[in-house]
Amino acid sequence: MWVRHFSAAGGNAARAHARALVQSWIETSGGWHDIGWRPHVIGRRLISWVSNGALLMEESDLIYRSNLLRNMARQARHLARTVNRAPAGEKRLTAAIGLTMSGLCLSEGTKRIHKGLALVSRELTEQILPDGGHVSRSPAAQLSILLDLISLRDTLVARGHVVPKPVRNAVDRMMPMLRFFRHGDAKLALFNGADEGPDGGVDAALNQDDAKGKPFGLAPHSGYQRLAAGPTYVVIDTGPPPPAAFSHSAHAGTLSFEMSVGRCRLVVNCGATRILGADWQAASRATAAHSTLIVNDTSSARFTQGALSHILLGSRLMEGPSLVESRRNESDDGIWVDAAHDGYGKLFNLIHRLRLFLNEAGDNLRGEDSLTRLPQEPRILDRFKSRKPVDEEGDAYTIRFHLHPDARASLAHDGSNVLVLLPNGDGWQFRARTDVGPCTIALEESVYLGQADRTRRSEQITVNGRVFRDEARVHWAWRRLSSRHTAKPQTNEPELPVGETDAPLTPMPEPTDKDPEI
Repeated sequence: MWVRHFSAAGGNAARAHARALVQSWIETSGGWHDIGWRPHVIGRRLISWVSNGALLMEESDLIYRSNLLRNMARQARHLARTVNRAPAGEKRLTAAIGLTMSGLCLSEGTKRIHKGLALVSRELTEQILPDGGHVSRSPAAQLSILLDLISLRDTLVARGHVVPKPVRNAVDRMMPMLRFFRHGDAKLALFNGADEGPDGGVDAALNQDDAKGKPFGLAPHSGYQRLAAGPTYVVIDTGPPPPAAFSHSAHAGTLSFEMSVGRCRLVVNCGATRILGADWQAASRATAAHSTLIVNDTSSARFTQGALSHILLGSRLMEGPSLVESRRNESDDGIWVDAAHDGYGKLFNLIHRLRLFLNEAGDNLRGEDSLTRLPQEPRILDRFKSRKPVDEEGDAYTIRFHLHPDARASLAHDGSNVLVLLPNGDGWQFRARTDVGPCTIALEESVYLGQADRTRRSEQITVNGRVFRDEARVHWAWRRLSSRHTAKPQTNEPELPVGETDAPLTPMPEPTDKDPEI
């Protein structure tokens, strides 16, 4: 992957350094390496080297070029023997695309082309959902696979080959879904193992989209909802976890959401990490690392535990919500989404429900998080057996709203609201209240991992309370108080317009029509 950065930089110095690194790898690991010669790793390397062939080989000396081509051919032969052993999901597709690319650009590659294209077509049929999303439900996988398919398509055309229909169809379906995951800053939403993506990566893929249509609002097969009004974008995870075989990057983030305003992110998930160690990775996958409700500080999904399980199964999801439902209604007033999941059913006999409403101007997002105890009936208890007795004071809950590091937040002295100032000068106010029992608003530390494993300090708003009489219900709202033309970014705290401090937190409007079930 790093080769493309040298290609983007250009110049003799970048070319010389890239070639020196490739030559060093051939000398140290070109014969064998336990990790470097795994099928999906070879596939990624061959895709990268072939796609940046001009940088690595043009006007190079004969000995270097011969060594490079011989080593690539050796990797391609080994990949042809082992491609089917690649792990299921994105890695197997990467191996198949790499095998095809090697056949297109190296000698004696006809068999590799046929074998690679057959496997690519088979994996696309299995992995790409009808709405264009990837079966892993990861925006990062969406972008990575789409960029590889575009490279494969262009290479096939350049070499005079017909692009198979499954490849063409996959590219056409995946483009709108990638646009769906694109925030106002032209980078990815942070769900299920995704970071923001490389600079310019999303737009580089979307520039290949001839249709250039607007993103849709509902991805029923991928399990996401998108609310867009004015400058505001909201993306919500309203789907069940992916199948176990494709869940190695899955997070326990059901009903979490992200919100951006123009090019500024406001509410985020923490993101994902791959190089900071197992403890960081586990923490980033937990429900607490997402902007959603959590019960008793327990994630709504569980992952493999222990060294033996990781060796045999990998870091996959083992248990999570089995039932996730959502409804959507759009009118002249705005967009309304109602969703629920049973991820806390077995542990605490509770159902989590989230209702969201974004008004037509995009300056008011209202939400309602609620918990409801399942009925005490034998047939229900057989399905949801509580593993711990219900505390007399009720189960504790926390609703988290992780803020982007560039957002500056200030908690009011009476703890009734939080004021947030964005880099573009927009000021937003957060407020919350509960119908059942008391709740408290706090401003706590958080961490942001959305920028390629770079950790950044951030803050999170938390709303804390307890289930009372078998239910809990919290109403909350984000409202824009000032625009870039009226805000004063030089102050430590955004100004609150006169009269706003005493304004009631208005309830969510009810949809006017019957809500279509998904």
